[in-house]
Amino acid sequence: MRAILRYLSAIGGQVTIGLLLIAFLTPPFGVRAYLDARAQTASDSSRMAFSVTRPAGSVSKLPATAFATSTPAPLDGIRGKGAWFMIFNGDWTDADADRARALVDSAVSADLSHIYVRVADSRRHFYGAPALQDLLPIAHAHHLRVIGWIEPMLNDPTQDAADAIAAARYQEQGQRLDGLALTMEAIRREPNVSQYLSQVRSGASRLAGLGDRYLLIASTLPTPADHRGDAYAAMSRYCQVFAPMAYWRATGLPQFSGPNGVRSYLDQIFAQFRDPSINPFNRPLTITAQAYDAALEYGTPGSPPVDEIVASMDETRAQGGLSWSFYRLPDADNGVTRDEVQAVTGYPFWQRFTSPAIAAKALIASADQPVAY
Repeated sequence: MRAILRYLSAIGGQVTIGLLLIAFLTPPFGVRAYLDARAQTASDSSRMAFSVTRPAGSVSKLPATAFATSTPAPLDGIRGKGAWFMIFNGDWTDADADRARALVDSAVSADLSHIYVRVADSRRHFYGAPALQDLLPIAHAHHLRVIGWIEPMLNDPTQDAADAIAAARYQEQGQRLDGLALTMEAIRREPNVSQYLSQVRSGASRLAGLGDRYLLIASTLPTPADHRGDAYAAMSRYCQVFAPMAYWRATGLPQFSGPNGVRSYLDQIFAQFRDPSINPFNRPLTITAQAYDAALEYGTPGSPPVDEIVASMDETRAQGGLSWSFYRLPDADNGVTRDEVQAVTGYPFWQRFTSPAIAAKALIASADQPVAY
């Protein structure tokens, strides 16, 4: 469902970084698999570097205070606003501190609290170490958390679990990932999901597991009722958070356009994840929102305008959502406007709202709740 998103652009001057934004296409959005494979092939063959814009102020000008070393609550890793970034195997193989600074600078300038970075898949296993070597110390120095994004196919759940553990255990200068986001949209049946997640928690291939407090995020299709038989209950058991991909324009349904349509779509998502048969452990939601043109997915053409993006943030907060993330920042060909970027940047989602009325709608009983397995 995540459409192919190739270029990261943030406001300001110019920098070249070899970075691809995430691509999450699944049925019924069939064009996505083709685009994802084509982008991977291009990355493998040419190691292409793309030009993106960046803010005038650079990371080197930001105060680099020490990152807290105390153990945070599991959900702290994704509180706030986030963005997803695709890095393919082979796209970041050499040390490149300038590239890492540019990425972190863009995220900090957009007032983000965390980023998701693709670091592993079933075919290439854990390939993200070179990127994390550069990113982790710089991101953490600027209080930007980094979530490793993994796409397991689960043909071999034990190997996939070992890949996840390896990514979580990787460290550079004492810094590690702040959690893992597991793309489960193409994984439809048990027992593979439970086997995989259980081994991530308890251990696989002679590797010690991550335990019951490590942050695992289930990145899923948005409406469980449309995908009956998917292993949502198992994800609820082993993961602390659901991250449904709420791409309202990708549905192609006109009733989900406009601010009221966005609110209606998000309300439907929250309602379905309150179903005990879907989410028996009452895990909270972090909404992954749309900021791209869904025309390639046969959706409603056009990137969501400012009022739709703001409505998605407002409704996520009003429904008790834990946080909100998006892709992508604009470039010359994707139709995302500067006004839309400023709407994301200017919305202080992660700095506000401790209202009891809002908190009462949250799905989780305790922010520090471990998983049960």
